[in-house]
Amino acid sequence: MRDTNPKVTIGVPVYNGDQYLAPALDSLLAQTFDDFELIISDNASTDRTEEIARAYAARDCRVRYERGEKNRGCAWNHNRVFALARGRYFRWAAHDDLCSPTLLARTVELLDERPDVVWCHARSSHIDTAGALLPPPHAQDVSYLAPDVDSVSRESAAPHQRFRAVLLGTGGCLDAFGLMRSEVVRRTGLRLPYYGDDKVFVAELGLLGRYAEVPETLFFVRVHPGGSGSLVTAAERQRFMDPNRSRFTLTRWQLGRGYAAAIARSGLSTVERARCYAVLARYFLQVSKWKHIVWGAVSGRGNGGAYLSWVETQVLEQSSRT
Repeated sequence: MRDTNPKVTIGVPVYNGDQYLAPALDSLLAQTFDDFELIISDNASTDRTEEIARAYAARDCRVRYERGEKNRGCAWNHNRVFALARGRYFRWAAHDDLCSPTLLARTVELLDERPDVVWCHARSSHIDTAGALLPPPHAQDVSYLAPDVDSVSRESAAPHQRFRAVLLGTGGCLDAFGLMRSEVVRRTGLRLPYYGDDKVFVAELGLLGRYAEVPETLFFVRVHPGGSGSLVTAAERQRFMDPNRSRFTLTRWQLGRGYAAAIARSGLSTVERARCYAVLARYFLQVSKWKHIVWGAVSGRGNGGAYLSWVETQVLEQSSRT
């Protein structure tokens, strides 16, 4: 470990990720910006994850390896690795994704130059098990949405508009892997033990400040069998997030409570909070969307929308080739 605090902390929460961990770590350690620590938080893996992580920690002083005594789930591990962070800026990194060498430099530069920006990320693409680029995900069915939902973005100056862009917009939440100001992340509720909690987390960041995008594709999301996006049933997804929580949890209502709690602790003015609660009410009143959610709960399948359906298709195609 370095004697002084690094400018950036990269947190890698992992559980049984030996297949893709080494390439992911290589891409992080090859960054042109090198004032960072890389913390690997292992959720008591039973494969070669510990062996691989300890080998990297032994040969690079920027790498720390922390191992939990048992698997407490994805949400706990994300929060744990942030609790261990010392950097002024922070980003989570999945054990199976890849980053271009300039990703950290470009995002650090943006946060340094834009004090109004809370978090930032680069554009993303998807790759398969071999690292080859995949076609873009197909568009979501947004016929049930009002025509103005994408009229604002996470870069808006108004907190309630940024909040609306997350809750009601059609974009994903890959910016949960963006570079963030650690002091702002500490003001959030961090990650929740429910599938889809990344959206709650990003929504809360939106309440606390603006987002900005680096207009280059520098982040590559790996789609593969065994990845979180390949989990099909609600029970599988719940066990992934928190193995100790009941499968019968009403996840969507819990996420709604997460949104409400984020508004309550945001420190916004009374008027702005009221506007955010109005956005949340509109989120719950999407009748057509809730029909899909209820059907997913009754059938035992999750309801991840078009994106997760696309991921499932890609996983099936890759599995059939192996």
